Amino acid sequence: MLQQTQVATVINHFDRFIEQFPDVFALQRASQEEVLAAWHGLGYYCRAINMSRTADVIVSDYSGKFPKTVSELCSLPGIGRSTAGSIVAAVWNEPATILDANVRRVLSRFHGVNGPDATKVSERDMWNLAESHTPKKSVRDYNQAVMDFGALWCKASSPKCNECPLTSNCVAYQSDQISRFPATKKSAPLHRKTIRPCVVFDQHFDCLLRQRESSGTYARMWDTPEVGDLVRPQNFLLQLNLPKSNVCLFEGVHTNKYRISNQQVTEELTVAKYNLPSKTLGTPSNTRWIPFRLLTRVGLSVRTMQRIELAKSLVETK
Repeated sequence: MLQQTQVATVINHFDRFIEQFPDVFALQRASQEEVLAAWHGLGYYCRAINMSRTADVIVSDYSGKFPKTVSELCSLPGIGRSTAGSIVAAVWNEPATILDANVRRVLSRFHGVNGPDATKVSERDMWNLAESHTPKKSVRDYNQAVMDFGALWCKASSPKCNECPLTSNCVAYQSDQISRFPATKKSAPLHRKTIRPCVVFDQHFDCLLRQRESSGTYARMWDTPEVGDLVRPQNFLLQLNLPKSNVCLFEGVHTNKYRISNQQVTEELTVAKYNLPSKTLGTPSNTRWIPFRLLTRVGLSVRTMQRIELAKSLVETK
């Protein structure tokens, strides 16, 4: 959960998640949909899918016991070298190196590497530097300390250099170049795209959802269907084998703009509200009807849930 998500956000989810899945066997028995639903609000949903897949491997290949070596852990879905080192050190207090963003920043400034072009070093060299500082004993305490040091003292902006005990040996500080270490990564080009999601309700506000493909930001998650480019909403409903009659259409009823990674997304919302029950309407392929009150039990992203709630409120106020 802490991969790319702040502690303050994780705290609100961790206890509930552990209560629902108290051990790897409970996680392995759960469907990916149940795991995604429990993950709701944390973002980066591929992590939840990787946890589900990892639970399958640990139960089937390791009889439910976590492997204890970095190499074995790295073979599990979603676990890289730094995460594996973190697990080995935190759980078994065995020597294992970590290299997360906070540690990278501390090492970059302390050794004066990966700042200006002349100080660039390879990934292997960064790992060698990290390993050179990792102790053989009390590695659990060291790893936690160096991560916290980077997060709370040697911060990306406004580091506490005046209070830092390492300044006498810190290359970046001694050369008065703290702001140049590590070098700021160049932002990827911004891509703009427009999507046209369509929230489809039946008579009782059951919502039509489709399952996304197995790759991408929201892989395997349930979402509202999208109207294709240059397709009229009426024709879109026909493509879904849904009737054009007995429906109120609200085309382009709301526009929302947001950014995901290097994509600037413009979302133009259409809502289709039928006055027939879903049983009469039928269920298009790769979709399902979910009662509004049960949407929280399905693996929906926060943005999808907000879109559906907005659509319902717009229909009710028309």
